[in-house]
Amino acid sequence: MRLNAKDVDLLIVLDASESMGISFGPGTRYSVLAKLLSNLVDAYQSRIHFGLAQFPGPDALCLGQAVTGCCAGPPLVEVALGDGAAMQGLLNSSPLLAGNTPTASALGRALEYYSGLSDGVTDRYVLLATDGLPSCTLSGQLSSNPPANADGGFPNACEDAVAQVQALWSQGINVLVLSVGAELTDDPAGPPDCLDQMAQAGGMPKSPPGPGYYSAASLESLETTIEYIFGGLARSSCQFALGSAPTSPAEVSVELDGQKMPRDQNHEDGWDFDPPGAMGSIRIFGQYCDRIQHFQYSAIVVSYSCPLQCAGEIGCP
Repeated sequence: MRLNAKDVDLLIVLDASESMGISFGPGTRYSVLAKLLSNLVDAYQSRIHFGLAQFPGPDALCLGQAVTGCCAGPPLVEVALGDGAAMQGLLNSSPLLAGNTPTASALGRALEYYSGLSDGVTDRYVLLATDGLPSCTLSGQLSSNPPANADGGFPNACEDAVAQVQALWSQGINVLVLSVGAELTDDPAGPPDCLDQMAQAGGMPKSPPGPGYYSAASLESLETTIEYIFGGLARSSCQFALGSAPTSPAEVSVELDGQKMPRDQNHEDGWDFDPPGAMGSIRIFGQYCDRIQHFQYSAIVVSYSCPLQCAGEIGCP
């Protein structure tokens, strides 16, 4: 049985509102973020199915709404492997930054897109990269309520954005939130702001202390944070489910690129059943796991005699 690395879908939902034109490092928040994303997409495009959406969308999308710049369009680059050139072309095109921050609409578009995508990938993610709090409701209106707390949040816009994150998560799509810039507080004792609420609802909040969203207040921290996110999503698991349990542990052979791995019940360097005593899956340890997680392999093959219901095939499907 040949074991393959997991496939991952990642739709980047990128804030292109006017405030992303604020100076940041050697450029602006948008230009620096776009350049980093462009470089890293190129490095990871063979492992992650990337897609890209930007918000707000063109004013034409807002016809019939009271406020222009408060709506979002569908992804501009489809989620797929090897689409680095398309991603880079769009990221490096330096769009005109304008409009408000229709986060809820952008997340709603992401949900619509994933709902219609049939690529066989079950590990799906949205990376929301923004420099501020939502300012538009899902219906395309500016929030008119007073701020919910001292960080200037907009209650209706925030509630709508969090609801869209919850809808994504309910469909098995995890949402990660990245804050770009130094204006949002990371005070762990402060009140939870809207980005934190979205990060917590998205199923993959950053580890404490601090809020659940990833925060990058400098060029260095932004680069490190994106690499950490992409690397975590792309990293191959060292645990693999077997299609059918073998009849005996003694008959199992595990090979990494033709190199036979020893069974190591001390879990230091080799493979073992996981959990111990069961035979439904295996876990790989030590140098072999390091090679897998750094993509330094082509194939993992597990061979064993099948139970009778497998008709005697080697490596039950």
